[in-house]
Amino acid sequence: MRRHLRTVLVVAVVFALILGAQATIFGAELVILHTNDVHGRLVSFEDGEAELGGLARLATVVDEIREQYGKSVLLLDAGDAIHGTNVVNLFEGRSSIEVMNAIGYNAMTLGNHDFNYGQEALLERMAEAKFPMLAANVTTEAGETFAYSALVQQFGELRVGIIGVSSLETPVTTHPNNVVGLVFHDPIEVAKNLAVRIRPEVDVLIALTHIGYLEDLKLAEAVPEFDVIVGGHSHTELEEAVEVGGVLLVQSHEWARNLGFLRIEVEDGQIKDYEQHLIPITDAIEPNAKVMAIYNGWEVLLEEKLNQVVGSTAVFFDGERANVRTQETNLGNLIADIMREATGADVAITNGGGIRASLAQGEVTVGDIYTVLPFDNTLTVIQVSGRDLLAALEHSARLYPEQNGGFLQVSGMLFAVNPRMSGKRIFNVRINDEHIMMDKLYTVATNDFLAAGGDGYEVLQNGTIVAETGLMLRDVVVDYFLKHGTVEEPEGGRIIFLK
Repeated sequence: MRRHLRTVLVVAVVFALILGAQATIFGAELVILHTNDVHGRLVSFEDGEAELGGLARLATVVDEIREQYGKSVLLLDAGDAIHGTNVVNLFEGRSSIEVMNAIGYNAMTLGNHDFNYGQEALLERMAEAKFPMLAANVTTEAGETFAYSALVQQFGELRVGIIGVSSLETPVTTHPNNVVGLVFHDPIEVAKNLAVRIRPEVDVLIALTHIGYLEDLKLAEAVPEFDVIVGGHSHTELEEAVEVGGVLLVQSHEWARNLGFLRIEVEDGQIKDYEQHLIPITDAIEPNAKVMAIYNGWEVLLEEKLNQVVGSTAVFFDGERANVRTQETNLGNLIADIMREATGADVAITNGGGIRASLAQGEVTVGDIYTVLPFDNTLTVIQVSGRDLLAALEHSARLYPEQNGGFLQVSGMLFAVNPRMSGKRIFNVRINDEHIMMDKLYTVATNDFLAAGGDGYEVLQNGTIVAETGLMLRDVVVDYFLKHGTVEEPEGGRIIFLK
């Protein structure tokens, strides 16, 4: 019996040695799971008749893959994770960090919208995270690093290096106040310098970027030291990995619609083989119970937050559908004024169709403002010529007196409308008490929907983006009420219709 046991043990040892030899020959494996541009989608969202995406269901898939591959699994996020939905925004991203901690992320890079709450709040989120947030190309003006530059860690049999870089455009794609005193250096140059230093120390080197797909292509060409680039910012859905000079590029779209899966086999510091695909996160996947418990707790706090009184109104503010879509209203004027004040733009325009309720006289809660502005529109500043601005005003009034969701509520200008003149209804446009000049460039505060040509405003796409603040318009209005307390009726008489 003992002799038989010894024989079994010897066979087991020999078999283990054979497997070890095969691992050396065929290489060790690393499974890279990745998300990007989640934008606070902790749970699924409606897309037609289906519920898709969200970290709760994605967490279930992550757990299953970890059960299969064990310590060889690495979970990464390529930025813009902690801003985007009410349950996240109203708590400055704390709910996102708690969920990401529960799922077990290993690292993320800082996206431009992760700066949306300002540096102090972001530093607090970084301290709460059980994983490093990377941004090698972001420093203070004194040259001190703002976040971690890189991570080197053992995963399974492989030593893995991860370098994170953020978008060079961050100062204009978040509110400029959020990045005062920070310097965003060339991400490709910074990544190159770090990669040369780290490459000899690791078996696999990964770039975790929030610079967009086109910049990732440039990065792959410039820094062949990388094995893999996990990207974000452009919301690109790469069904297949893109190979550039031996560097694999992956990106998984947005809102946790997919979980990116990349399994690589590595031998002597080289990728010998790989398997890559996107795993759709659908309502066929059961939400993770732990994540749902965290989310439900924050939902209770959200309900309390929505009931918070932020100020009051001195008068009734008119947001009735028939009015905001056909004429100037005091609520439309107020919202446009808030947009212009928040950005310092020459003028502000917003579509009446984005205003969905009135504000009664008296106390105003966060929920009241969210009812007025229910869409996820963000505050954007563009620069357009007087000619294009005039064309936008013509587009606004083209259907009058019919209701039109694209009818503009304005600030910083006044003009007259002659309904009898088709195609040339707008005249006597004045900006800052001066007649509009066709070739002059004006800064226009608007929302991202209109800036992208929504409601037929393609003419606004002729302009250039000055700032994509990433700030929800409704949150900007909440902040205004908190600052001013009792809000008075703004001056009217901005749009005059000839009879």
